[in-house]
Amino acid sequence: MSEKILKEVSEKHKKEKITQAIKMINEVAKVRLAPSKVHGIGVFAMRDIKKGEKVYADAIHQMHDVPYKQFTRIRPEIVELILERFPRVVEGSQFMCPDTLMQIYMNHSDKPNYDNKTDKALRKIKEDEEIFEDYKAIKGWEKSYRWLK
Repeated sequence: MSEKILKEVSEKHKKEKITQAIKMINEVAKVRLAPSKVHGIGVFAMRDIKKGEKVYADAIHQMHDVPYKQFTRIRPEIVELILERFPRVVEGSQFMCPDTLMQIYMNHSDKPNYDNKTDKALRKIKEDEEIFEDYKAIKGWEKSYRWLK
């Protein structure tokens, strides 16, 4: 293949990779960390999440190389979150999204709105609402969460 064709194929592949990354980011980034009125740090919805919808609190963080000029294709609340945590993206730096395993910051409630086994909303969760799991539903919870008894 000629150098010109290879360059065109490479550019097409790069554009497809960016498009796939943006699609994934827009789907997966639904929650953020914030101070909790219940305990320390909690997990909060960045937008409304429907009952039965996957929350992605168990998503493993990934590095992304999306040019800043493409951020117009990312949901505004996600762009805000990325810029908070990775301000150098405006200079071309990579960023992680999600940037941590959100489940480890989830607080307990006897009336949870999140199922940690299925990673789905048990009911509609409104934007800015804290997301809770039921620690008692975790096998062996008694060993780690004696204070819940």
